[in-house]
Amino acid sequence: MEQEAVIEEKLINQLTRKDSKWTLREDLKNEDDLWDNLFKILSRSNKDVLKDVPLTDNEKAVIKSKIIQPTFYKAAEWLAGVNGQIRLAIQRDNTKLGTADFLVINNNDIAGGNSTYEVVHQIQFHKRREIDRNRRGDVTLLINGLPMIHIELKNRAHSPKEAFNQIQKYIDEQMFNGIFSTIQMFVVSNGSYTQYIAAGQQLREKFLTTWVDKNNKPVQNYLDFAREVLSIPAAHHMVADYIVLDSIQHSIIVLRPYQIHAIQAIERASLGIKIIDGKEKREEPYSGFVWHTTGSGKTLTSYKVAHNLLKIPSIEKTVFLIDRNDLDTQTSQAFETYAQNDSIEVESTENSYVLARKLTSSDKKVVVTTRQKMQALFKRIKQDQEQKRLYKKLKNVKLAFIVDECHRAVSPDQKNEIDAFFAKHPLWYGFTGTPIFDENAREAKGRNARTTEQQYGKCLHKYTIKDAIRDKAVLGFQVEEEGSNSVNTDESDIDARKKEYLSLSHMKAVVKRVIENSYRKLGIYNKNSRGYSYDAIFTTSSIKQAQKYYRIFRDVINGTDPDIQIPSYIKKVLPDFPKVAITYSVGENGDGDEANQKEMKRSIEDYNNMFDTHYSMEELAAYNTNVNDRLARKKAEFKPRVQQLDIVIVVDRLLTGFDAPCLSTLFIDRPPMSYKDLIQAFSRTNRIFDKDKKYGQVVTYQYPKKFEADINAAIALYTEGGSSEILAPTWDESIIKFKKAEKQIIKYDNHQGIPIAEAPLEQQKRFLKEYQEFDKSLGAIKTYNEFSDIDLEKDYGLNTSFIEDTRATYEVVKEQVREATGGNDGDGQDSDDQFDPEYELENTGRQEINYAYIVQLIQAYIPSDTEIGTQRTEAEVKEIDDYIKNLSENNKALADIMQNLWFEIKFDPEKFRNKQVNELLQGMIDDAREDLIKNFANDNGLNIDDLKFVIRHYDPNEDRQQTGINTLLSFSVFKNFRQLHPDTELNMLQWKKNVREGLKKFYEDEISPLDEQE
Repeated sequence: MEQEAVIEEKLINQLTRKDSKWTLREDLKNEDDLWDNLFKILSRSNKDVLKDVPLTDNEKAVIKSKIIQPTFYKAAEWLAGVNGQIRLAIQRDNTKLGTADFLVINNNDIAGGNSTYEVVHQIQFHKRREIDRNRRGDVTLLINGLPMIHIELKNRAHSPKEAFNQIQKYIDEQMFNGIFSTIQMFVVSNGSYTQYIAAGQQLREKFLTTWVDKNNKPVQNYLDFAREVLSIPAAHHMVADYIVLDSIQHSIIVLRPYQIHAIQAIERASLGIKIIDGKEKREEPYSGFVWHTTGSGKTLTSYKVAHNLLKIPSIEKTVFLIDRNDLDTQTSQAFETYAQNDSIEVESTENSYVLARKLTSSDKKVVVTTRQKMQALFKRIKQDQEQKRLYKKLKNVKLAFIVDECHRAVSPDQKNEIDAFFAKHPLWYGFTGTPIFDENAREAKGRNARTTEQQYGKCLHKYTIKDAIRDKAVLGFQVEEEGSNSVNTDESDIDARKKEYLSLSHMKAVVKRVIENSYRKLGIYNKNSRGYSYDAIFTTSSIKQAQKYYRIFRDVINGTDPDIQIPSYIKKVLPDFPKVAITYSVGENGDGDEANQKEMKRSIEDYNNMFDTHYSMEELAAYNTNVNDRLARKKAEFKPRVQQLDIVIVVDRLLTGFDAPCLSTLFIDRPPMSYKDLIQAFSRTNRIFDKDKKYGQVVTYQYPKKFEADINAAIALYTEGGSSEILAPTWDESIIKFKKAEKQIIKYDNHQGIPIAEAPLEQQKRFLKEYQEFDKSLGAIKTYNEFSDIDLEKDYGLNTSFIEDTRATYEVVKEQVREATGGNDGDGQDSDDQFDPEYELENTGRQEINYAYIVQLIQAYIPSDTEIGTQRTEAEVKEIDDYIKNLSENNKALADIMQNLWFEIKFDPEKFRNKQVNELLQGMIDDAREDLIKNFANDNGLNIDDLKFVIRHYDPNEDRQQTGINTLLSFSVFKNFRQLHPDTELNMLQWKKNVREGLKKFYEDEISPLDEQE
């Protein structure tokens, strides 16, 4: 097996091949060397700016201060640059020289002569805190001297997750501060498995990405990955062209490979490049569409396409075209979020003439506008005789249209009208997760297109649900059909079924089931361990039905419905459940509009009372936006429980184009929609969020047989195959798997079986695998509603004591196997006894307090220059107080520190403007740890540096010699103790024993609790 050093060497050899264009810099050994190298590159590439006067030490210090950023996101904001150039201006010490404006990186010169690409490895990080260990990074890639991509490696005996955890540890220890703060992307690999992730202060394993090639085949070997992704120009494009900044979440997004392939395919199309017999051939530019499954980030991809097409000389303007109804959804908001550090201009003009002037202006900016405004422009400008010059200029503009959700935004008729206006036919690039094929083609209408290909051109890139689930870009679906069985007719009796489904008895039964289902579907049962639950959309077939459902929910919430009560097991976890809102389109003068307005007005009043808002019917659009944001929970103000919704009732709103990773469930009480609309609606639920959200969950309450058939047909159409990879197992399949796993694990009951912790190694390995299968299958059945009818002890003999004992045994055996095998835990990938050494138990059986969630809540109270602060309610304050109180029951030391900081923040928030709570807490924890160590050292006459060394390497599971203990307890130290405590009667042996015993208690009771937030 290759050692890690060998893997590192081979990687560097690949990177420094002639065709990869990186230069190895063995002479750079530490951060000071990196700074010196940066200044040399900066000076060499800016000779004209320096005017033959070298940088002074003071000027270098100023440059350092401008480059070093507090977070990776802040660094990314600077690295976004302007017009592809990253610049840095300083005032020269010699005032006669004025201001020097340095070009740091020119992203318009990728792989050009003025760009420098260097590889360094085993760089010694500066220690940020005295208590930290010495650290070295494996491999770092520098562009013009700035660290941009960092790679951590393990050998094949270890999981790449260990490299991932190591990076997070380095981040927590602030190793990536200083010059390393400019890193934009991390790569982890054990040689066989390689993944990448955007830089961030808190990395989430769910966002580790495996590279796939243009045909969506995974590229996992580290050398293959290096060839495809880390060579030049590919690596420079990754950090220059395929990064987007989310200004709301303050996070960096590195595009996934299928997004990059789609962008490149559209770029080739816009240049007229076709691949024929493996060779590029240039023809006329052509249009086309991208089929990327819903939930895979089409809006983000289309945003980047719109931006990158500006670089094509023949294209004068890029227009991102949306439907007017999408203006109050997330598309426009997403563009504004991504565009804050970019050259995108979100068009919000009040009339068509302003749009015309923007389309004919000479500046290179993307215009985001509605299809309706574009159509209005054609009519008005034709009729206005005074605008003939503008009309002629507009007709001859060469445009490229980018259309997200391309069938909803632009119909064939509307596209024909737009094409007919322009003398130079525009290029069209449509994005859809649900293309229209021959199987579900539109009805024939003259020369109008009936399929996606007929309307937009050939498919330029494809990424189906099956691809996305395989790559863990989205989740699969768990579908449960709970259609009413109270009608004694088959589903073909439409009139009888329809009458039943519109009856009050059916609707009340559905509301009761929705509430009961929410306990598992919304993760309420596991809320305390996470700090939050999920939310849901409930869709009906009509506005009138939606209103009836809202009234039933309102009566249940108010306690005035005699037939439905919130179960006590839900109230115990979420006392304010369910918080329900409704949203639908309200007309002005049509039939039924007055009644709808009256109903909506009452619903908005309820909403205002629930969240202390002040919306009116005149602000209906703002209300809808607030409902969207509150359901999505992306903004900090909507993360506290008191600001969250549980269920939103809709007809068609939010079933397309709405992105909310925390949304787990779609409840459907309506007949099946079209195949395309089914997939769109389902896909609101399957965004990746956390490790507990395993599927997008769908529950239907009508026509169970028809739903089952239509769902299977829709999935087959949009995966080009079957549904086995897309749909979760049924309850029957899952319970069979659980029973099989349970039989294997029950034999280890100490009253019946063997003391497994003392068994041979191979038997211990088999136990670990079997327990993992048991844990997975138990976690799986807990997501089904049928689990509520299961009694684990009565039905399976799994009492709490047995589960606790076997879990404890599992932890002991896992550590024994790790020690016995030196980390090489299995017998190879094909071994029957192979278990996953990185597997995290799902069913912990204990209520943990989510530290990160508390930090998140407190962070919302700190004002920021980039966000408008909001006054917090008493309920929100109480939520944090309660969490800290609960934390104190398990970890009083940490809770006390958190309580002190929380008190100071409440007292004077402005004092902490722009500060990060996790950094403030870490500083307070470090100070507390320092005081504790000093006191323990003084009480026992110990050398404080030696004590810190022992604590840094302390192993609470080691009963024998702790590292550094002999130096700590030497004779000279004992003499010092006697001098400090002249009245002591202890001899040296007694003193040593006291210190050893005291050190163990000191570490476990006082030092270790301070580290539990990690």
